[in-house]
Amino acid sequence: MTAIYIKNRLPSPKIPHKTPFEIVCGSKPSVKHMRIFGCQAYILTPKEKRLKWDPKARVGIFMGYEEVSKAYRVFDIEAGQVVISRDANFDESAFGISMEPSSEEVDDATLDLDLLDINDSDVRQTNYRQTGC
Repeated sequence: MTAIYIKNRLPSPKIPHKTPFEIVCGSKPSVKHMRIFGCQAYILTPKEKRLKWDPKARVGIFMGYEEVSKAYRVFDIEAGQVVISRDANFDESAFGISMEPSSEEVDDATLDLDLLDINDSDVRQTNYRQTGC
């Protein structure tokens, strides 16, 4: 639906110097609210729905525009679902989510070397020379 929303606000080659939105509504469409698809979004949580120390926003990914209201469709990463919100901020220089592992994932990935059975014959020593650049 986002593609249709955008297409209706772009000039059409079949209608000279007008957009489909202009033909239907009689006025030029505003594009000030448009954002880059897939950019990082921050869904604001209203004061009534958060406690004193709760974060003011949740991180998400911009997915498009809502059809029936002036709102954005944002994929809430923490909740794992698409949220419709009118109150959102966007970082159009950042896309998607960070793929850096959390400290918990790094701790789980460490090996206990005592569990490995390594013989001296399995170990090969290699000497490396340091070269200047």
